[in-house]
Amino acid sequence: MKNFKLQVFRLLLISMAIWIVACSEDTDPTPSPQAPTQQEDIAAVDSQIESFISQYNVPGASLAISKNGKLVYQKAYGVADQAQNKAMELNTQMRVASVSKTFTGMAIMLLVQDGEISLEDKVFGEGGILGTTYGTKAYSDRVKQVTVKNLLQMTTGGWVVNGNRDAIDYEQGRTNAGFFDWMMDNATLNFNPGTQYWYINTNYFVAARIVEKVSGKSFSQFVKERITDPLKMNGTAYGKNGTQGRLPNEAIYYGQGGTQGFEYNFNLERRDGDAGIVTTAPDLLRFVTAIDGNPSRPDLLESAIYNQFVQGSSVNPGFANGIAQANQVKYFYGALPGTRSGYMFHSNGMAAALIFNGNGDYTQSDYNSTFARAHDELMVNLITKNLNVYQDIDQF
Repeated sequence: MKNFKLQVFRLLLISMAIWIVACSEDTDPTPSPQAPTQQEDIAAVDSQIESFISQYNVPGASLAISKNGKLVYQKAYGVADQAQNKAMELNTQMRVASVSKTFTGMAIMLLVQDGEISLEDKVFGEGGILGTTYGTKAYSDRVKQVTVKNLLQMTTGGWVVNGNRDAIDYEQGRTNAGFFDWMMDNATLNFNPGTQYWYINTNYFVAARIVEKVSGKSFSQFVKERITDPLKMNGTAYGKNGTQGRLPNEAIYYGQGGTQGFEYNFNLERRDGDAGIVTTAPDLLRFVTAIDGNPSRPDLLESAIYNQFVQGSSVNPGFANGIAQANQVKYFYGALPGTRSGYMFHSNGMAAALIFNGNGDYTQSDYNSTFARAHDELMVNLITKNLNVYQDIDQF
């Protein structure tokens, strides 16, 4: 009898517990809404990208957008390989050309943060970072006045040959060291350092060699250890020469007009400092959100060093140390035969990375007023208009 009463008591307790739970569930008429976990297509965004690649005959594109540090939209468009009809995917890797300069600028700034160098340090001559290692001729006074900052801000005054042409495009068969020797003996600085802004890619070739000298590591290894690995940019590397050097997930590049046929016909490995990065749009956005000065995600630089990073020169305040700026945005664009890339971030917390495996014909005089301008307008629209269309998700 005692055991029977105990069993009944236990059943009553269980029944009461079930009733309490059921009542507690019923008494919450407005449960907290669950954040969406899966991205939905956004027609207002997709239509802009699809219209652009259609109008300018670009095979494919990859896009990533963040809002206040959250990856709120990512999508691939078109094809990565026309011959194989292979679709562009989010993990498709593409060259970003001159956007690589921001990586080089950041590598230099990390050495500044480490206390290893200063932006004011001289580069060449006795006491300079690279000393008299390269070239066989005596350095001119202009060469001996070049600072690290002059390289990054494009105010060295040159490194040009054969009618003011950028030295980086010459002597393609030489090694980096061999080219550096040749360049120091043959290229000239047409202006005193710091007095003129002149966009010369060779400046960033030299900057990459500074990273190697100071760190004691290859340039690519330093960038991997200090930038891409910490940011988990697993789809990012430095490109290799020719079609045989394509990475496993790398797209095919499609030039137009005067650039067609030159997509693989240059020494990309020499261009590590100014144009060598191969990456994905989501990876590039990881990098962008680590250099934007926004506290929503950790930055690579301390605030005082970051302020130096984004400080332009007196002759061109809009071009800083591997990053450009205008009004409320900071950005950079890149172009090579068969590829166009860009990133942009705004003080409103928005950022975008967009890469194409096609490009307009930049040998034509109207390139900047047509293709490049349209790309710029597209980037601005993505981070300043219809911002309420993005979901509150984070896909980083």
